[in-house]
Amino acid sequence: MQEWLYGEGAIFGTIGYYHTARIGTLGDFYTNVSVGKFFGYCIGYYLHTILMQNSLKGRIAIVEIGSEKGDLISDVAEFFAQFDAHLMLDFLTLEPLISLQNLQQNTFKTRNLNISCICDFNALKACNYDYILFLSNELLDAFACEILWHNTMAFINKETLKLTFKPASEEMLELADLFKISIGEIPMHAFSFAKNLADSAPKWLFLGFDYGDLKPRNAFSLRFYQNHTTENLFLDSTTKNYNQRLLKNFGLTDITYDVNFALWQEAFLCAGGKTWFLHRQNRTLVEMGLDKMCSWYIEKFGLESYMLQSGKLRTLISPGAFGERFFGFAFANF
Repeated sequence: MQEWLYGEGAIFGTIGYYHTARIGTLGDFYTNVSVGKFFGYCIGYYLHTILMQNSLKGRIAIVEIGSEKGDLISDVAEFFAQFDAHLMLDFLTLEPLISLQNLQQNTFKTRNLNISCICDFNALKACNYDYILFLSNELLDAFACEILWHNTMAFINKETLKLTFKPASEEMLELADLFKISIGEIPMHAFSFAKNLADSAPKWLFLGFDYGDLKPRNAFSLRFYQNHTTENLFLDSTTKNYNQRLLKNFGLTDITYDVNFALWQEAFLCAGGKTWFLHRQNRTLVEMGLDKMCSWYIEKFGLESYMLQSGKLRTLISPGAFGERFFGFAFANF
């Protein structure tokens, strides 16, 4: 999965899927960010509230991880520029892929925004920020995972692109036992990611949105997205029978799976954080101040402009759209 999504082509001969932009109505799938600016504006309103309520002082950065073209951090920065332009903040993306850094820089230039790209946590730590407020949208489901079936894990043959199951590693079995997982996907780097994030600044917050469950389903959810259609890798969610045809599209489709929020929550608790919230997306956006952000928007841009955009809000909060399928979460150490 790491090679499929992020690889340089050295192992399987195909450049990873995420080296080019694939998100949006014209891409393979769309996200909260594709719906419009209100999602980013609501996040901006919430982050501004945090800054004010906690009287944060010193050097502060808002950093998006997994930004693709850079639209979400751009919407957040645009909100701050219009809502409270006097705040001294830095806006950055953390992006290791050069191809996406170039796409993001083009977005920032086109939108006339002062946003920088940084390549990794070490470079971010060297900036010596006092506070970093991280944000992400559909980042966790893009972490490479291992596939567990009872005490075995999946391996792929790079010549035949066939799966075989062999005894799972000790590390994987420890995580499976800890989180009561017998069948499913396990992101092995969740704990190291949370630690690296926490080490990047004395005080930090990680705010994100993703889809998944609060406890393990003990069933496979790994699936492939292309042209707004999805297909499951496994023919039955509790057996090892799989669709080999899907594996022949190496690097050409997105791979995703349902996030185990219990595992990620524990990762951030172990990194010294505490849970601020973990709710369905519609509840999260409302509690973050969606209505207050909308009132501000009407006052600043007028009711007519708001009405042109308001229909998109239903996609974000409707139970039949993103509202119940997605979760919002925040972990922080202050």
